[in-house]
Amino acid sequence: MLSLIPQESKSLTGHEYVAVVGAGCHNWQMAILPIRVFPDPILRRKARPIKRVDDAVRRLAADMVETLQNAHGVGLAGPQVGELKRIITIQVPEQDAFTMINPEVTNREGSRQVMEGCLSVPGYSGLVTRSVHINARALDENGGRFKLTAEELLAQAIEHEVDHLNGIMFLDHLIAHEELRKVGASPDEPHWHDVGYTVYAQHAPTLPHDLQMVEVMNTVARLSSMNAESSLSEAEYDLSDGPQEPAVHSHGDN
Repeated sequence: MLSLIPQESKSLTGHEYVAVVGAGCHNWQMAILPIRVFPDPILRRKARPIKRVDDAVRRLAADMVETLQNAHGVGLAGPQVGELKRIITIQVPEQDAFTMINPEVTNREGSRQVMEGCLSVPGYSGLVTRSVHINARALDENGGRFKLTAEELLAQAIEHEVDHLNGIMFLDHLIAHEELRKVGASPDEPHWHDVGYTVYAQHAPTLPHDLQMVEVMNTVARLSSMNAESSLSEAEYDLSDGPQEPAVHSHGDN
């Protein structure tokens, strides 16, 4: 699922599409499906083409739309709800939701860097490269073929969801690992990781035949808890706080 990043909500411009979820002739009680979360292995598997668009597929589409709207997302793909079927649902702001069955992106033009999130990776967003303009084709809920053109946010959503059908996640498109950050974090906030240290302290023997003592001290500098307002003193660490594992080595008679 592509989750909407606030600064991208205004990027929707000229697009055309057909196919709307809900044929109106079925009175199904739609369900909210559980969304699979990374590293669930199904998110890395390739979905299978849908050979026949029947009531089971239409019901799945309706449930996916209900799930998408409940999660306040922009797109949802079959594998994200545990279905290895090539089906996606899309709903961009101020537009109706629609379904694409066996979708294919047939052409891409331009590129842009955008912040992107995914409800299968809750709480995180990252900088990725997406097309400015795409052409795509798919089947609708009645099995009819249709084509569409899309730009910016709509193009981004379709690319993101088609990626899911191929076992690809937005994490694979990150421009750099450091660009993955918690949602709501300031763009200029440091992205640090905890750092582990092992320090060997060698104690000189007092007498010529004394054993040589070596202390092994382990500790962790909790840098991941720091943010833009942290002081340098918060990066300090005390080796005495870490577990000590003394090692004994004999001192030669040289």
